Amino acid sequence: MRLVHVTDPHLTDLDGVGFFDLRGKRWSGYISWHKNRRKKYLPAVLERLVTAVKAENADQLLLTGDLAQIGLIKEIEQAGRWLGELGPVEQVMLVPGNHDVYAHGSADNVQREWAKYLFHDLGSGSDDFPVVRKLEGVSLIGLSSACVTPVFTASGKLGQEQLERLSVLLEQAATERQLVCLLIHHPPLPGMTNRRKGLADAAALQAILEPFPPMLVFHGHLHHNREQQWGDSRIYCTSAASSISDASYRVIDIEDNGEFRSFRMALKSLAMESGDELEFATVDEQTWQLQK
Repeated sequence: MRLVHVTDPHLTDLDGVGFFDLRGKRWSGYISWHKNRRKKYLPAVLERLVTAVKAENADQLLLTGDLAQIGLIKEIEQAGRWLGELGPVEQVMLVPGNHDVYAHGSADNVQREWAKYLFHDLGSGSDDFPVVRKLEGVSLIGLSSACVTPVFTASGKLGQEQLERLSVLLEQAATERQLVCLLIHHPPLPGMTNRRKGLADAAALQAILEPFPPMLVFHGHLHHNREQQWGDSRIYCTSAASSISDASYRVIDIEDNGEFRSFRMALKSLAMESGDELEFATVDEQTWQLQK
């Protein structure tokens, strides 16, 4: 099985946004975009990354949020069209980021416009996180840490109900001997970033994960390539997909050899080839094996 992780594309533009669109926290977000973000996160880079990702022929594309800038309905609709071009629903799994659920009203619009990419167990009629997708011995579990926060903060929260449902899913996956891959926007464990950007209930999440730790965790939010090993768990953060400096994606191949599972992770990052063409090259590669 081949998984590809992409995060923080920040693909939407704020051209033509008016005064009355920028109430409350959106003022600071717009200023940040206008002064900095629109120069650092470029559509041309994202377009080239998407072309490279499609060529990987992944079984599942894992997208961990921040498609938007300040969560306006205009942006959410624009991102919805982009999702439709990215790939079919059955091959793309999405969890939202803090810039998607940026202000009051954003969450409702995200759920309405992106529902088929967010909620995969549609037969149950549920539109609550966590969501799970099972295939070939792997359980892909998506969490939503996105919530509205005060100005100048970018923290996240899961909440008690989501944590309790996650505990049930992890125990069920262990009983079924499923390999668990967890998707979340914010860094999942305490101490992985500062309080302003962190997950408010990271300690509670860690306690839920300890009895049944996932083999793989993918997150975004930090806009840099990072990794951490937690027991047998590998936790990967991938750089922003539209970053002019280090746009990246990860390719993870999983092979079931009966008694063992073999893993290969390749990190592919932006490289300027001759003629200033945007290309992606492998900058890190890891292989490991775990007993089932």
